[in-house]
Amino acid sequence: MEILKFENAPQTRTRQRSSTKGLLAIAGFAAVAVLGSTLAASITLNSGNTLEFGQGIATTAACDTDGFQLIPRASFVNAAGTAGVFSLSTVSFTGVSSACLNDVFTLQAYGDTAATPLVLATAATGATTYDQATFVWSTTGTTSPRIATANWNFTTGTLDIGFLGTRATSGAVAKLTVQTSN
Repeated sequence: MEILKFENAPQTRTRQRSSTKGLLAIAGFAAVAVLGSTLAASITLNSGNTLEFGQGIATTAACDTDGFQLIPRASFVNAAGTAGVFSLSTVSFTGVSSACLNDVFTLQAYGDTAATPLVLATAATGATTYDQATFVWSTTGTTSPRIATANWNFTTGTLDIGFLGTRATSGAVAKLTVQTSN
C-alpha cells in the first residue's frame, strides 16, 4: 500500500496570463499624458505680433519655452457685518524666463462653465470692476490698477500679484488663464 503516489498524479495546468493588465496600464499612462497636458495656442493678430494663451497650473508661452507655474492662493475675509468668505487673494508666478522681458501678461479667472471672466477686484467705491490683471514683465516691477505686487524678482522669475478691494470668491474660480504678448 502506497501512501504517496507521484507517477500518475494529475498535472495542474498553468494559466496563461492575458495581456489585458499590460494594455490597461499603457492606456492609463496614455490617458494621463493626454488629459494632464496644458492647453496652449499661439495666435497671430493683424499687427503680426504673437499672442500666447495658456491654461492650467503650468503654462508655456512663446517667450518661455520650458513654461512657468501659476499658484493661486486664497485668504479668509471676515469683515464686520458680513459672513466670512474665502477669496482669491494672490497668484504667484514662478519660473518665468528672462526672455519674457517687456512682454505684457494678462491674467484672467473663469468659473467652471462661464465663457466670460470673473471680476478679480473691485474699486473701493464699487463703481469700477476689473476682470483681468495686466502687467509688463520688467526688471523693476510693475503697477496696475487694483493690483498690489510683492516678491518681484526678475532674476529668479518670481512675482506675487495681490488683488485690492473686493475679490473673487475662491469657490467661484475654476480656471486661470494667462496671455502674453510683446
